[in-house]
Amino acid sequence: MDIAKGIGILMIVYGHSWFVANSPELIYPIIASFILPLFFFLSGVFFKPEQPFVEMAIRKADGLLKPFFFTMLVYVIVRSVLRGQPLLPDVGGVLYASVDTIPWQALWFLPHFWVAILFSGLMLRLIQRLKLSLTMGCLLMVAQLLLGIWVLPWFWQIPVTVGEHTWTLPGLPFSLEITLISSTYFIYGYLLRDWLRRHEGSLLTLVISVALFAAVFLYSHDTMDLAQRRYDHWLWTSLLAVIGVYACWALARVLMVSTVITRAMTYIGQSTLILLIFHGEIQHKCVNLMERLGLPPFVSACVGLAVAVVVPLLIGEVIKRVAFLRFFYFPFPVRKAAKTSENH
Repeated sequence: MDIAKGIGILMIVYGHSWFVANSPELIYPIIASFILPLFFFLSGVFFKPEQPFVEMAIRKADGLLKPFFFTMLVYVIVRSVLRGQPLLPDVGGVLYASVDTIPWQALWFLPHFWVAILFSGLMLRLIQRLKLSLTMGCLLMVAQLLLGIWVLPWFWQIPVTVGEHTWTLPGLPFSLEITLISSTYFIYGYLLRDWLRRHEGSLLTLVISVALFAAVFLYSHDTMDLAQRRYDHWLWTSLLAVIGVYACWALARVLMVSTVITRAMTYIGQSTLILLIFHGEIQHKCVNLMERLGLPPFVSACVGLAVAVVVPLLIGEVIKRVAFLRFFYFPFPVRKAAKTSENH
């Protein structure tokens, strides 16, 4: 699980690099086609829908919304002080929390992830209440996905006029309109959890899945980008997402043959939140600095990519050791109820 998350976050860091920006027809659509479904799917595998809903909402807000709002509000306040940037519009954009309203765009994922988890919890309770079989549950999710694809463009970059003022709608707050799609992959992770835990990927299944992915991609050239409300084809895009998610799971299994790689990738996977928050700005600033120092773009991009992984991990270690920062970036410890003694 942690290794697969580690693979995912490294791909996200790479996906925001110079290499991908300069390969909009190949590397970008390949990575974008499965990277977000991977995180939703993996989170669904270990989800517990039986937990009290309000308690779950608070705990997930503690883990996702707290670091998002703390980071973004500190950033816009500092930017306002140093650059004279108007503060009120920035604060409003942070509270709206869509990709086009926040300065660190990669962080749009955190508030939306919170919404997707809550909606998935409600849907899973419905599935359990109706006592749907695995097959019927999966079919219901297909219908939800199709509905989500249909709804996707309704609120994105739409002109809105109120009185004499017209502005472009940057999607719904917390990217609510993509919830039907994101939660579909989350719920599939939960529904297929037993099979996934029994199934052990191998080098053979990894090679087969990569070959299938290549075949579907070369045939369709379809992809998705939920941040930009893009979902090219209901079948081919979904198939690429499913195959890509499985390929990452199989790759995680293959990497476990090395103890060193296992420990490194597990550590990276457990630092996903910190890497997600800090990699973008660090990578961008580092590449700009390297180019100003006269390094070629390719070399600058390589340095920036390495720094964008190492420095956030170091920041994470600092956060772990500073109580004030740990309060904002890590969830509060969950207190387990004391076991009742047999004598009582």
